Order: sequence, then structure tokens, then C-alpha cells
Amino acid sequence: MTIENLDKFFSPSSVAVIGATDEEGSIGRTITTNLMENYEGEFFPINPNREEVRGKETFLSVENISEDIDLAVVVTPRQTVPQIIEECGKAAIPAVIIVTAGFGESDSKGKKLEKEIGRKRAKYGIRVLGPNSMGIVRPSNGFNTTLWKETPARGRTAFISQSGALGPSIFNLQARTGTGLSSFVSVGNVLDVDFGDLINYFGRDPETETILMYMESIRSPGKFLSAAKDFTKTMPIILHKAGRSSESSEAISSHVGLTPGDDSLYSALFRRSGSVRVNDIGDLFSCSEALARKCLPKGPNLAIITNAGGPGVTATDTLLNRNGKMATFSNVTKEKLKEGLEPYMSISNPIDISSDADVDDYLCSVEACLGDEGVDGILVIYTPLSEFSPNRLAERLTSICEKTSKPILASWMGKEDTQAIDILRRGGVPVMRTPEQAVKIFIYMYGYYRNRELLYETPKSLSADKITPQDQLSQRNYLKAMMKTVTREGREVLTETESKNFLETYGIPTVPTYVAKTPDKTAELAGEIGFPVVLKVNSLDIPQKSNSGLVATGLRSEEEVRGAFRKIIKRAEIEHPRAEIRGITVQSMIENINCELFLGSKKDSRFGSVVLFGRKGIGKSPYQNISVGFPPLNRTHAQRLIERTEVLRLLEGNVDRSSERLRSLQEYLSRLSQLIIDHSEIKRLNADLAVTEKGFFVIDSSILLDEDSVSEEGEPHKHLIIRPYPLKYIKKDQLNDGRRITIRPIKPEDEPLIFELFDSLSKETWRRRFFGPLRETTHEDMIRFAHVDYGREIAFVGELHEDGERKIVGMGRLIKERETSGEVAVVVGDRWQGLGLGTKLLEYLIQFAKEEQLKQIWATMQRSNDRMIHLCRKFGFQIEEMNPKSMKMVLTLKP
Repeated sequence: MTIENLDKFFSPSSVAVIGATDEEGSIGRTITTNLMENYEGEFFPINPNREEVRGKETFLSVENISEDIDLAVVVTPRQTVPQIIEECGKAAIPAVIIVTAGFGESDSKGKKLEKEIGRKRAKYGIRVLGPNSMGIVRPSNGFNTTLWKETPARGRTAFISQSGALGPSIFNLQARTGTGLSSFVSVGNVLDVDFGDLINYFGRDPETETILMYMESIRSPGKFLSAAKDFTKTMPIILHKAGRSSESSEAISSHVGLTPGDDSLYSALFRRSGSVRVNDIGDLFSCSEALARKCLPKGPNLAIITNAGGPGVTATDTLLNRNGKMATFSNVTKEKLKEGLEPYMSISNPIDISSDADVDDYLCSVEACLGDEGVDGILVIYTPLSEFSPNRLAERLTSICEKTSKPILASWMGKEDTQAIDILRRGGVPVMRTPEQAVKIFIYMYGYYRNRELLYETPKSLSADKITPQDQLSQRNYLKAMMKTVTREGREVLTETESKNFLETYGIPTVPTYVAKTPDKTAELAGEIGFPVVLKVNSLDIPQKSNSGLVATGLRSEEEVRGAFRKIIKRAEIEHPRAEIRGITVQSMIENINCELFLGSKKDSRFGSVVLFGRKGIGKSPYQNISVGFPPLNRTHAQRLIERTEVLRLLEGNVDRSSERLRSLQEYLSRLSQLIIDHSEIKRLNADLAVTEKGFFVIDSSILLDEDSVSEEGEPHKHLIIRPYPLKYIKKDQLNDGRRITIRPIKPEDEPLIFELFDSLSKETWRRRFFGPLRETTHEDMIRFAHVDYGREIAFVGELHEDGERKIVGMGRLIKERETSGEVAVVVGDRWQGLGLGTKLLEYLIQFAKEEQLKQIWATMQRSNDRMIHLCRKFGFQIEEMNPKSMKMVLTLKP
């Protein structure tokens, strides 16, 4: 979490423009003019070749200015920029915007200059926006370092763009939709300040309620994901990511100097973060307008009301093409529509109230649909066919909108009805010009709801959770030793038996596979396994064995096995003369396979290791309908991964077994996720999973190693963009009364136990911890406690077993406020106070803070909270601030 000095970009007390000039048509002149005409802080023009700019005295460099400078804006030729960054560092300038282009996005010289800027930036700890940035606009204080003289209207939306040239278009879109901006930021080449940093900033910005983004590539997916997850519950993040095709990806590489990567990984990233990805730039503000009301559809079922048949049909087609659903009306709703509408009006969905409809017809339809549990949202289409006043309809719709939790959207197709459109927007009804656009926004709204709920849905525990950390460590060490042996042999590919050993160790069922080097031994093994069997050539040099005809299936006797052995070996020697043949693998043949699925993983240079899932195909497309997810995966994440493929439909074909199969598949995906978490050495993993009436079985698998990772020792999870559950902090301890207690990091599955702990707190304990009166806790409250991003915070819980049940009896929490500091808090249930648990929890928090290299932690508490004050003093906390009711105690940590 890196937000230090970002406020200097948006609210600087003093600004220096390096390259300021009054030369007509130059960038330096435009930026200088914008600041001199609108900015109220101290302004210092830097230009060694001019004595003054627009009547203001210039300076040779920032080193000649005696006053402190908050922000420098650089518009000089690219070869001068590294030296200017050096001068800014010596002058202790905390923030720099580099408008100059021609760096990583251009040529080898530019890339070299950009790396040099990066080294100097790091040397002095300067925050840099750009290079190739078009600057910043902050309408609330008139701050504008861009090339545009027009400042957008002040609003509650921050816009972050990787294309500075989009600025004028964005301002026009914003003006047309009637929304303002809290800020506009052009990030340029993202040398330092990136999307994650800016989400962290605007997420805490009191002027911002929504974040919009145009992006082409992400340098740090992990930082983006961590920041977005922290704020999307209360602040919509809506983005348009360009570069879906290979051709557009190449254009982006030349534009911002970054290679975007696989677009499916971006889609997975945005879903996991709770963000909304829109397909068109124009949808950004429309979607923002819709989400601003925070009234979201809880399902995909839309009711459409129209006074013209054509737009209703168009809306229906768009909805179904985008995987929405037409709401099915209940009998009660149909009766209400029959009673309130004329007989010739359609009461099915879409409701066509015809061209002579009046306001009452619209209102009758809307109110009937709002009362139907099968309706998740309503689209009202108005075309200027009727003679009634559209303003009156708009007023009545806004009145209804204020009283319902279901979203009402409008498509207003009359060009002259600007007043009605203004009424709708002021009243909280999102309004679009076409039905297609309105339907798209409805689907985006539902997608946001789904992504947001996924973030904070309480998952069920996995059977794998019952494995002790010691057993997990033993498993991990055994497999790591195997991989080192493989690399010492000069191999990077594991054999099929070695690969299956990996999967079996993590509880993913496989078909046992044995290796034989003679026909007789193969026949003997087949007899022991039981017929029918499958034979495959055993060679790491022949990856696609079935495509090469080097597999024999359905063998039902020892004689058939011997014959197949000889045929496979002979064919392999003829067709692959250079391949090393290690014999034949033999395994039981799984019969009556319903379908074959694919479990896998790959390591991406930017996104790290990801989990892949889909249906196994044939021929040139061996894997189909693949979905992507980021470890760690719990049951809920695994379920969403399955839902994004056609596999769910295949599993649901057998109603009696579907739920059992689904639970098993969720379990195996979660276990595969843990396997990938534990082993950064895996570069690619493929497993073919057969679905049978008896369950799931891996019938074929392969693992490709990343040799560099096998030999590396260091940060264990740098191959992941999400920090996994920190097993190393699970410890057994003892309370003062002798009872054994487990102190461990919290996890989402703990939510029911945290509910019980909070319900047990007395009024006094609650008041001391939460500074307010005792109240009933909700799922939304639990989200803050149980759903932890371990890169941003930690919560340790004390777990006891009482009367055969697990209980959480205390919790200590540390939230990072900056990269180098954080706030701590501890609460212990009344029944378990005085047993030393509070001391242990705070001790664990201090240990974690030191390992995270924090320099300072603090706790805020009521002055009457004698126990907490005493506890903090015991660990060396000092009072820093005090008022009549509370105090802040601070502990400086030594390395």
C-alpha cells in the first residue's frame, strides 16, 4: 500500500514547472498558463534560457529555490530528464510529473533513459507520475497541469487514464451525462505511480465516490487487486481495458512501452477485484451514473416496459445475447396488469402498452413489476408517440425510484425531451438514449453486484483445512526434494507417475500408473491391476502420445497387452528415433466416462501462477471453454470458476449426483490451488480429469518445471499476486489456567465464530473496543473482520475447544495505514479475560509488524480502558496524543 506523498499531486502548496516558457504553441506555455491563471499556491517557473515567463521571474533550476517545493512538472527534452530528477531529489521535492514523452514507449534509447530515471527516483524516494503523462486536473481547487484550458465541472468521480489524449473526450462525455469529476489523472508509462496507488488514494479521498479507468496494461496486477478489493464494496471501480486482440496489444506496446499480456487474465483479475469491466469507453460514464445510486439488481431478470414494439424487441435481443434473463411474471403480477391496462395491451414481458399509452399505464406496469419477486430490475422505454407530457412521467418515475431497492432504468428516445432527461437524472434514474445501451448498463450493474458479493461471500470449510500445518510442511518438503532430484538429472518435465504423485499428495484422485520395460512385466502388472487396461509409451520426448498413436486402450488379456507393448515400442522407435523410450506405462482403464475435464496451471511473467479449468476437447483444440482464477481458491471461488464454463451444465445432467459432484470438483480445484501456492517451481501443469458415475479420476497429467524457481531460495509466494493464508503464523500456546489454545490468522470461513464472539461481548467490552454502544452485528460488519487481505492487514484469533466445539475467544488486528506503519486493536471475550490471551495477541501482532518491516504501530483507546493501557505500556508503547476521552499510544519498532 503506497500512498505516501500522493496528496502532493492533487493539493500541492507549491509547484515548479521545469521547462516553463511563453513560446507560442508549446506544452510548457500551456501548462504555465493554466497554473498561473487558476492555481492559488506558490508557482516557480524554471528555465535557464529566459529571465521571465509571462512576467514572472524564472529560476535556473530547482536547486536555486530556497522555499520548499511540493511538486515539479517536467516538460523538457527527454535527454535532460534524468539529471532533472537528480536535482529534484537533492532539493527534497517529494513528487514529480513527467509530461515529456519518448521513453519506454519509443526506442532503445528511451528505454535506457526511463531505467535511469527509475534508479534516481528510487535513490531519493521521489513519487513520479509518468513519463509520457498528460498531467492532472483537480477541479475543486482549480489545479490543472494538462494541455487543456477547459477545466471539467466538479463532481464525485475520479478518472484515471493510460491515454492522456483521451482527456478532452472524457471531459465531453462527462459533460453530456451531467456528471462532474473529482480528478483526472493521466498515468503515462507508469514508471512509479500506478493504478493501485491511485485506487488507494481515491479510495480515501472525501471528494470521490466512484473511480473510472481507461487502461491498456497493468505493471503490477497484485497491487491493483489488493487496492481494488479494499474499496469496491463501497466505491464502484469501473474500467475499460483496451487490447483484447493481438493486434491492439501490439499497438499498446508501442504506446506505453508495456506488453499487455493475455486478456483472459485481465478479465479474471477484474472479477476477483470486484471491478466492473465495460466494453466501450462511452459506457464508463453511463455505468457510473447507474452505480452512483447504489441500487443494484440481485439477479439477471429484467422487466421491460415500452410504448413501441420495436424497441422492446431490440432490448430483449440485447438482454439475451448478454446472458441476461427476461423476468417471468407471477400470476399476481399478471392479474394486476390485466386490471390496470387496456385489454389490447400486452401483459407478457416485454410489456407493450402501445403508442396511445398514458402516464398511468406506465406507472401501473412499473408498480406491478416492482412487487414481483421474480423481477430484479425494470427498463422503461419511452418513445415520443403519446401526447402526454414526458416531464410528468419522468417526475413520477423519480418519485417511485426513491422508494424502491430495485433499479429502474430509462431509455428516452425523444431528442427534444432534454428537460425530462434532466428530471430523471436528478432523481436518480439512469437514462440512456437507446434500449440496447440501457440493457448493457443493467448487465454491468448485475456483474458488479455478483463480483462484489463474491469478494465477501462466506465460504464453507474444505476437508483440506483439517490437514495440520506440520503435515502440509512434510508433504511440501517431500515434493520439493523430488523436484530437485529431477533437475539434477537435467530434466524439466516430470514423468506421468511423478506428476500424478503430486496430485495424489494433495488429495486429487488419480488412476494409479505403473512403468514396465518388458512385455511380460507389463502383462504381469496388467493382471494385478485388473482388466481392461491402457498402455502408453513412456517418454518425456513425446508429449502428445494419443495424437501419435502411441496409446492402446481396452486391453482385456495378457496376450493383448504383450502384443500392444511390441506395437507401441516399434512405432515409437520408427516415428521418434531420437526420443528416449523408458518403457510402457500401464494403468486401469476407466470405463463409462461421461466427459473429460481439464485442471491446470500456468505461470505468467506478470500475473504469476494461475489456475485453469475447462472441458477437454479433441483434435486441434484439446482444451475448450477455459476459465482462469488466481490462487488461493476457496469453495466460493472454485464455484465461480466452474460457472464460467459449460461444465456446470454437464454436471447438472445427473440431478441425483450433481450436488455431490459439484462439491467434489470445488474441493479438487481448491486443492490444486494449494498445490500451486506451495510450489512456485511449477511452470505448467496439465491434468485430464475423467467424470464417471464413481467419481472423478485424473487419467493423464504432466508437470513442466521452472528451473530457475527450483534452485531459488527466498520469498515463498512471489509467484502469486494474492498473498495466501499465512500458515507459518499458526501456533499452539497455553493460557494462564493451563488450557491449550491455537493462535492463528483469521480466514473468511471464521465468520460464524466471530459472530458468536461479538455476541458474547458485554456492553462495557464492546464500548472499549468499538467506542460506541452495543449493537447487533451484521454480515457487512463481519466483512471487515473475517475477509482479510494479508498484504494489507492481519488479524490473529485465539481458538479454543470447549464442550466439543470450536470457539474463537479473542482477536487482535493490525491494519497497515502506510507502508511503514499500522494501527493495532485487541479484544477478548469477557469469559476469557484475565488469562493472558490479550498479551499473547498483542505480542503476535508486534512480531508480525516487525517481519513486515513496519517502523511504528499505534493503538487508540479510551482513557478508561485501564487493561489495554497497562498492556500497551508493558510492551513499551508511549502516549503520543491525548484528549479528555481517548489517547493514542505509539510503539517504535526496532529491526
